[in-house]
Amino acid sequence: MNRGFTLMELLVSITLMSLIGVAIHSGFRLSLSSWEKSERALQRQRTLQFALDLITRQVGSMVPFHSRQQLDGTPIDTLLFQGSAQGMRFVSSFSSQARAADGLRLVEYFLADSPTGEGKALMMNDTALPDNSELLGKVFTSFSRSEGYVVPAFSSFVPTSNSVVLAQDLIETQFEFVRKAKDEDVPAPGASNILLPGRQGELMAFLNRKGQAGNRRNQLPLGLRLKLGWREAGFFQMQEFTIAVPIQSGI
Repeated sequence: MNRGFTLMELLVSITLMSLIGVAIHSGFRLSLSSWEKSERALQRQRTLQFALDLITRQVGSMVPFHSRQQLDGTPIDTLLFQGSAQGMRFVSSFSSQARAADGLRLVEYFLADSPTGEGKALMMNDTALPDNSELLGKVFTSFSRSEGYVVPAFSSFVPTSNSVVLAQDLIETQFEFVRKAKDEDVPAPGASNILLPGRQGELMAFLNRKGQAGNRRNQLPLGLRLKLGWREAGFFQMQEFTIAVPIQSGI
């Protein structure tokens, strides 16, 4: 005669089935978590590779462009280049949209709040180079004299609806520029010679144009070193990525 299962046997069976179910569920979640982590790492690697390629091309195609402006009614030629720990602004012949040479472009790389609300984001603005009249106000805010040179003040970096996010959720980002030796007689980046009025000014302008190519090259840094840092899942999972790009016009 079949007496069926006892209560103890049912409890043991249910317990074993529950343990097996928990083990299967834990294994599935672990596999899914590993897959998601691998996907995030792969996506970040692709994003950083895109950023590396774009920055290398645009910075490598940097042009020492001088904008004709005025200071106290006197014409001045000032270099359009700004470099700080928070970003850089320059003129390049490489377009991020066409992915090729496409005239002169005004390029900005800078830090802003991340769209996700966590950390900072590395952003880019890339537009056709405006006329000299439009550069005043959009790029240059004012000019001042310092040690025989005109030093421009630049406007702040502003994200727009057309800004491109190159990397986000960054906890450490820094722009570093390789400069020439201190003993070289090189004006500060962005500085330009003052053009004097009258015949003396015409002579200075002529000499300026004669040596302009060499001066323009000397005013740009030799290279850019961009350091990016972010945190992966886990408190101690700090990752770093460094981009080093020579500036051909500065060499």
